[in-house]
Amino acid sequence: MIAAEYGYEVLPGVAVDTPGVDDVLRRRERGLRWGVGALTAEALLLVAVLFLAGPNSAAGVVIAACLAPVIAVTAGLTLLWRRARRRERLVVSTYGWQVWPVRTQDVRVVDAEGQRVRGRRWGTDGRVVLLQPDGQSHCSFPVPADGWDGPRPQGTRPADRVWFAGDTRFGGMVAEPGGLPFRYVVRATPGKRRGTQAEDELARRAGLMPRNRRP
Repeated sequence: MIAAEYGYEVLPGVAVDTPGVDDVLRRRERGLRWGVGALTAEALLLVAVLFLAGPNSAAGVVIAACLAPVIAVTAGLTLLWRRARRRERLVVSTYGWQVWPVRTQDVRVVDAEGQRVRGRRWGTDGRVVLLQPDGQSHCSFPVPADGWDGPRPQGTRPADRVWFAGDTRFGGMVAEPGGLPFRYVVRATPGKRRGTQAEDELARRAGLMPRNRRP
């Protein structure tokens, strides 16, 4: 992997073995139960209403028309939640942590509430820029603690290091040193660097490599 080529530390084992990582994943995965429970309750309600009102009655048709979109939305959100949790677990079960030097900077992004310039509204968003040995940017990702759903990190984050598990051509998990907090990140445009056969195999196994990507 590119981190090893740069001479950066790659921790042994896989990221999910880091204390606390699996606990966070399990807590997030429990949210899937709420989605399945809500979907089941909505489906049972629809069946009960149709049974009582009659499937061909005007009331039954109206109620079914109202409940069907709700059920579809719940099913869609549940599927997306399951896919996101599976993606996170795949990454941390496939890759170990790589220790990257970084710098933090604000980048310009499209923002619904930002300043309007040339027909768009623009704002700024924090990024950690993963650095090459010569100090140039390798790629950048959102700050790990932004949007964190667990305990806040203690004290100020180290300004010069992050842990990363994944393939920097595509994305992965970026974390504060120590492994917590972490967040899943992807690159808007995959990197053009050609990977080794081993790198490509890991990226496919973790679901990071786009299906239309050719070695």
